[in-house]
Amino acid sequence: MKNTKINVSIIIVNYKVEKELISCINSILKSKPKTTHEIIVVDNDKEDKLKTSLKKIFPQVIYIKSKNNLGYGGGNNLGARYAQGKYLFFLNPDTKVLDGALDNLYNFFINNHNVGIISPLFLDNNLKPFKSQGSKELTPKNIIFCQSFLRKIFSNKNIYNENALIDWDLKSSRKVSSVPGAAMMVSSNLFRRMEGFDENFFLYFEENDISKRISGLGYKLFIVPSAKIIHLVGRSTKNLNNIENVYSKSRYLYLKKHYGLLKAIFTQMILSINRTFISLFLILALAFFLRIINIEKTMPFIGDQGWFYLSARDMLINGQIPLVGIASSHPWLHQGPLWTYLLAGVFWLFGFNPLNGAYLTIILGILSVLMVCVVGSEMFSKRIGLFSALLYATSPLVVIHSRTPYHTSPISLFTLLFILSLYRWIKGNNIYFPLSILFLAILYNLELATSTLWIVLFIILLYGVWKKKEWVHKLFNKKILIYSAIAFLIPMLPILIYDFNHDFPQTLGFILWIGYRILKFFGFPSIHGEIDSANMNSMVAFSFRYYQNLIFAENNIITFIILILSFGTLFIHAYNFLRKKAHEVGISLLILWILISLAGYFVNKTFSEAYLPIFFPALIFLAAFSFDKIMKIKAFFISVVLLITLIVTMNIHFIVLSEYSERGFSFYNRLAIIKEIVRSANGREYNIVGIGDGSQFETFTMNYQYLAWWLGNSSSKIPQKLKYIIQENKSGIFLIKNE
Repeated sequence: MKNTKINVSIIIVNYKVEKELISCINSILKSKPKTTHEIIVVDNDKEDKLKTSLKKIFPQVIYIKSKNNLGYGGGNNLGARYAQGKYLFFLNPDTKVLDGALDNLYNFFINNHNVGIISPLFLDNNLKPFKSQGSKELTPKNIIFCQSFLRKIFSNKNIYNENALIDWDLKSSRKVSSVPGAAMMVSSNLFRRMEGFDENFFLYFEENDISKRISGLGYKLFIVPSAKIIHLVGRSTKNLNNIENVYSKSRYLYLKKHYGLLKAIFTQMILSINRTFISLFLILALAFFLRIINIEKTMPFIGDQGWFYLSARDMLINGQIPLVGIASSHPWLHQGPLWTYLLAGVFWLFGFNPLNGAYLTIILGILSVLMVCVVGSEMFSKRIGLFSALLYATSPLVVIHSRTPYHTSPISLFTLLFILSLYRWIKGNNIYFPLSILFLAILYNLELATSTLWIVLFIILLYGVWKKKEWVHKLFNKKILIYSAIAFLIPMLPILIYDFNHDFPQTLGFILWIGYRILKFFGFPSIHGEIDSANMNSMVAFSFRYYQNLIFAENNIITFIILILSFGTLFIHAYNFLRKKAHEVGISLLILWILISLAGYFVNKTFSEAYLPIFFPALIFLAAFSFDKIMKIKAFFISVVLLITLIVTMNIHFIVLSEYSERGFSFYNRLAIIKEIVRSANGREYNIVGIGDGSQFETFTMNYQYLAWWLGNSSSKIPQKLKYIIQENKSGIFLIKNE
C-alpha cells in the first residue's frame, strides 16, 4: 500500500461524535471503493480517547490530534497537510457513504474538465433525497429572502425554490454555485492553490466561501447524483455550545468578506427581525415609557443625591476631582467616586439640568432590561429571557431605581454584566475572567455592599481548582493575568490613591471590617458597643416589602405564593440534577448568586435599599424560571400565562397611576420649594437649614442647595440673618422663613 498511488484522501474532522465517526468509517469500508484512498481523521476534541479506539478498530486510519478545537475549516486544513491523494474528499462524521459514491465522484473528476468542487447527492436516513441540494450564489438578497421573516411572507414565491435548487430531477448532474460542506471533493492542487479553507470561519459558510473563491477562477461546481451518501443532519454539531451565535458570526464574516461591511451589517439587521426581536423591542419600548413618563413628578431627589450633584458640579467648575464618593453609614468608609464621574460627564455634555441625571439612569435602566433578556436567554432559555425582561421592565421597584439618579441605580446592570462574564468564562472563554474583575471593581465603586459578589468569584475559583477545570487552568496565562490586573486597577485607581494617604480604610480597613461583621453575626462581642439596627424578624419584613414591590406591588398574597413557588421550583430542579450527578452552569450560578448575596445582606443587618439592587435580576430570573417550568405542565399553561398577564398589567397600572416612590418627595416637589425660596430671597444672601427627621445628616439640604444654585441664587455657606428652614415629614415639605 505504501507504494500505491493514492487517488483520494478522505478527511473527517471529529468533535465529540465518536459513535457517528465509527459508523461513517464503517460505511466507507463497506462500500468497497475501487479507487485507491486513505482515511484521515482529525480530532478536534481536547481529550484523546478516540486515538485508542481508532487504532483498535481501524488500524489503517491516519489519526491526527489538533492542539485545540480548530473548527471545521481549520481541522480540514490540518488533515489536508497530511494528505497524499490527488483529490481531497472532505466528509462530515455524521454521514454514511453508500456503494459506488467514492468511485463515481472520482470518475466524474477524471471524465470532466474545468471542474472545481463536486458533492454527492444527500439522502436522509430513510434514503429519501433532501429537497435542497446545493444552491445558487449566496448573495445578501438570497440570504434575506431565504433566512429572514420574509421567507414566510413570500413562501409561495419562486425565489427560495430557485436559490435552493429544489426544482431538479435529482438524476442528472447539476451545476451549482455553492456545494454542501458535509461532503465535497476537490483537487488537492487547487485546494492548496486556494490556501485551503478560510479559518476565520470556525463553522458554517466555509463551503460557501471556498465555492465562491473557486468559481471566481472560472471553475465549475457540480452535484453528482450517481454518488449518494446519507446525512444525519446536526449530529456532528450536537455537542457545540452557542451554535446559533457561531452560525450568525460566520454568516456575517462571509457577507463582509464578499459583499462589504455595509451590506453585511444591513443583512444581519434584517435577519435579526423575528418574533423574539419584535417581542424584545416592544418590551424595551414599554420599559422606556414607564421610566420616562412624568419624570419631573416621579424622579426622587433626596439629599444624598444632592451630594453627588454638587460633587459633579465642583469637579467641572472648580476642577476638584474627588477620589472617593459619599460617606457610607460608617463615616470612615466611603463609596467610590465613579457615580460622580458619570454625572460630571453628563453635565459636561448636556448641561446642569437635574433631570439629565435621570435621563442617564433611564438609559442604563433600558440597557439593564436588554441585559436581563440576554443573560436569561443564554443561561436558561429564550423564553425565560423574554419572561424575565418583561417582568423586569414592569417591576415598580426596578422602575423607581431607573428614575433615580443615584450611585445605586447602575448596580443591577453591572451585576448582570458580571454574572454573564462569569458564565462565559466557565463555558471556556477565558477573556471574560478579566471582564468579571472589571465589573466587580466598578460595582465596588458604586456601592460597598456589592463586595459580596467577590465571594461568588472566589468560590467558583476554588471549585475550579478542586475539580481541576480547564477554565481555571487557562487563567495561568501571562496575558490574562495582566488584563485582570489592569481591569482591577483602572476603576480602583482613585480609591487606591486615597487609601495611600489615609491609612487604607477603603481596602484593608474594609476587609477587616467585613471579617468583624461576620464574627459579630456568629456571636462575637461588639468592639465599640454598637447595637444592630435590625433584628431578624424586622429584616424579613423589610425584605418581603421590597420583594413585593419588585414582583407584584398590588397583592402580597400572590407575591408570597410566587416567592414559595420560585424557591421551591429552583431547589427541586437543583436536587434532581444533583441526584443525577449532573449540573447546569446557569442554575448553579443563579443559586450561588442568590445565597451569597442573601448571606451578606443578613450578616450586615442594615435597613438599606443600597443592598437590594444586586438581587433584582436574580429574583426576577427565579420567578421567570419557575413560571417556565410550571408552564411545561399542560394543565397549568393557561393559568401561568394569565398570572403573568395579571402581574404585568397591574404593575403598569400601579406605576402609571400611583406615581410610586420609596424615596419620599419628588424633584417636582422640591423644585417648587426652592422656587419659592429664590422668589422670597429676591437676591439677598440666605442659608438653607433643615429640621426634623433626617436633618442630623449633613446631606439633608444638599439637594435644595444644588437646585438653588441651578436656578441662579445659591444659598450662602456663611451664616446669614435670612434663613429658610425646611422640614420634611409624611404630611409634606414645610418651609419657614426666619429673618
